[in-house]
Amino acid sequence: MKKEKRSAKIFVGAALLCLVAVSVVGAPLLAGCAPDAADSARRLESFSARHPFGTDRFGRDILARTLYGGRVTLVSSFAALGMGLVIGVQLGILAGLHSQTAFDTILMRIIDVLMAFPFMVFAMVVAALWGPGLTQLLVAVVAVWWVPFARISRSVVLQIKNDPSVLAARVLGASEPRIVFCELLPKTIGSVAVLATFELGTLILSISALSFLGLGAQPPLPEWGSMLSDARAHFFQHPHLLFGPALFVVVTVLALNFIGEGLRDVMDPYEGVRL
Repeated sequence: MKKEKRSAKIFVGAALLCLVAVSVVGAPLLAGCAPDAADSARRLESFSARHPFGTDRFGRDILARTLYGGRVTLVSSFAALGMGLVIGVQLGILAGLHSQTAFDTILMRIIDVLMAFPFMVFAMVVAALWGPGLTQLLVAVVAVWWVPFARISRSVVLQIKNDPSVLAARVLGASEPRIVFCELLPKTIGSVAVLATFELGTLILSISALSFLGLGAQPPLPEWGSMLSDARAHFFQHPHLLFGPALFVVVTVLALNFIGEGLRDVMDPYEGVRL
C-alpha cells in the first residue's frame, strides 16, 4: 500500500471524527432545542425542516437527543479508554520488565481469566450487584478493558528491554522509573496508539449495546444505545427513530477504524516487504 493511500485513510477518519466531535460539542447551536423538550402534538413526526431527524414518542427532537447523547457516549468511552490505558500500560510494562517473576505470572493468569470471561456477562453481574447506571457501567468496562493494553505493552517491553539503549541506561545507573519513562514507554506508544484507536471503536459499540440492554445510561438521559432501545418498539411503523443514533454510531466507529488502519500501516516496520 502506498504512503498516499495510508495518509488518506488517516485524513478521512480524522475528518469524520472531527465532524462528529464538532456536532456533539456544538449541540446547543445545532439542535435548536433542549433534548428533553417534549411536544405531545408532534409525536413520532418524520423528517422535516423543523425536526431534521424527526421526533420520538414523546415529541422530543431526535437530532437534539442524538447530539446531546453523543456527549454521554463519547465522554464515557474516552474516560473508560483513558483509565484502561493508564492501568494496562503500567501493569504491562512492569510485567515485561520483571518477566518470569511472581508478579508477571499472577498478572498473566488474571488476564487469562478476564479474557475467558464474556464481557457482557461481567457487565450484567455488576449491574445485578450495584444496579444499572452509567457509573456502574464504566466500572465494569474499566475492570476488563485494561487487559489488551497490558498484553501489548508487556509484549513490546519483552522485545526491547535488552536493546542497547536500555542496557546503556542501566550501565549508566539510571533508575527503573527513568528507564520506564525515558526508554520503554516511548517505544510502546506506537503499538498502544494503534490498539487504542481500534479499541475505542469497540468500546463505543459495547457501551451503546449495554445501554441498549438497559444497563447503562438511564432515562431521560439521552445516549445512543438507549435511544436505539426506545426506537425498537416503533421500528416498523416509524423507522426514522433509528436514523440519528445509528448514523452517528456507524460514522464514529468507521472513522476510528480508518484512523487505526492508517496508523497501523504507517507504523508498519515491514514497509515494502508485503506482497
